[in-house]
Amino acid sequence: MGVMRNDFTESMRNDLYGVFWENYPIVPSKWEELFETVSSEAAYEQFTSAVGLGDLLEKPEGEDLQADLPMESYTIVTKNRTFGRLVQFSYESVSDAKKGSLMANSVASWSKSVPNTKEKFYAKFFNKGAYSAGHDVFNNTMTGIITDSSGAMTYDDKAFFATDHPDRVGNTYSNFEASNALTADHLKTAYLTYTNTNNRDERGNIFDLEPDVLLIPKGLKFTAQEILNSVLIPSSMDNTTNVLNSIVAPMEWAYLDDSDSWFLGKKKMGLMATDRETVNIDVFRDDKNLDYYVKIFCRFGGNITNWRYWAANNLSTS
Repeated sequence: MGVMRNDFTESMRNDLYGVFWENYPIVPSKWEELFETVSSEAAYEQFTSAVGLGDLLEKPEGEDLQADLPMESYTIVTKNRTFGRLVQFSYESVSDAKKGSLMANSVASWSKSVPNTKEKFYAKFFNKGAYSAGHDVFNNTMTGIITDSSGAMTYDDKAFFATDHPDRVGNTYSNFEASNALTADHLKTAYLTYTNTNNRDERGNIFDLEPDVLLIPKGLKFTAQEILNSVLIPSSMDNTTNVLNSIVAPMEWAYLDDSDSWFLGKKKMGLMATDRETVNIDVFRDDKNLDYYVKIFCRFGGNITNWRYWAANNLSTS
């Protein structure tokens, strides 16, 4: 197919950008609240996760300072994926319609498709996060460019949500319960595990770890409100204070697959989204059949940088 560009296609390209952004949703997507977004200028981003050094040790008078050595850490790779579509319009349909109206209608629908695509992509980190065999959303290998040594798992070769996350000094931790319905007691247990067991770095040292969000599907809306928004314990006749009142904020996400799964976590911690290229729109014409084509694409990616900031319950493992 030979490509033809003329004043009409260039004019339409500019017009369609206006249509796209005019119809783009104003309300921020849920993934934007959950993931830390970093700008990217390459095919992938690679960094070494921080392990940190040990605590300071008291130096007796007249003696040397004790030496400390950095520990081996994890290499995390995040590839930028390309998402796009192409739509074809016959020469006759474009010529017989009002200037650009057919193309404009398509682009207006893409204004909703782009945020939906991103919501679905980033929701996979939760929906597929407990898969025992891993999932492609975690695999950042680029054939012939770079290999993600953890494959379809997260950086420590475990599922995002697993019962045996290792540290670098021989301990293991769990951020997953396969069959815990959302109840006040289960939330208390999950909260204590999160803040008092998993609050260890790769050396096993304690650090401050506090969740701020209870991520839930729409179906758990009222259950979460009853647990988190009641001053007194619901259904209790003793006027007992509800210790879970406002301990975290409920956040509903329509893109979560399991109707009864729930996640305890901290926004913009442990989750990274890369922004490589914003939306690109182009218009061109086939010089053989004179049909018009409109294409759209963008590039972005994501990865897990620290599993400790998130815990899952009632989630499918396959």
